[in-house]
Amino acid sequence: MAAYEVVFSLGLQGLWAAMSAVIVSQERLHETRSSLAGRILGTLLGIGVTVAVSEITSRTTTSTAVQMAIAVAICASVVRELPKLRVAMWTCPIILLTAQPSTPMLLVALHRGSEVILGAIIGWIFHWFAEVVVDALPDAESDLPCGRASRQERIQPVEQQRIERIGGD
Repeated sequence: MAAYEVVFSLGLQGLWAAMSAVIVSQERLHETRSSLAGRILGTLLGIGVTVAVSEITSRTTTSTAVQMAIAVAICASVVRELPKLRVAMWTCPIILLTAQPSTPMLLVALHRGSEVILGAIIGWIFHWFAEVVVDALPDAESDLPCGRASRQERIQPVEQQRIERIGGD
């Protein structure tokens, strides 16, 4: 998958990039764009909360499980008001469970976050490109199972309204 290869070539792990590229894609481009925005902002929220919780609790002997519970609870309180940011609640455990004691938490968070965000952007780019190609194909839209109305289907209701208005006058 392209997202995996791009992120891997940057020296990061490609797992979360590949998953994000698939997860961000929705049936329609505007839905994918909304999913992309939520994924990026939610990931950034998760990174910020996780790093803050890790920094605060690093002065004590707080276990990783307790750190996850605190970070997820904070994110959940935000997600309750902004549901599109729900990925923040997944970001916390992903960061905390992949951290190595020898690597600073901020670096781990930035690596995981970069993988997720780059993967999501690559997924959106592929969806956008597919939409451009489909739009460029004359009359092929109705043959494709992508949930789009053909040009004729989009024009038909407008023409029907014109006919009804003319007939009613």
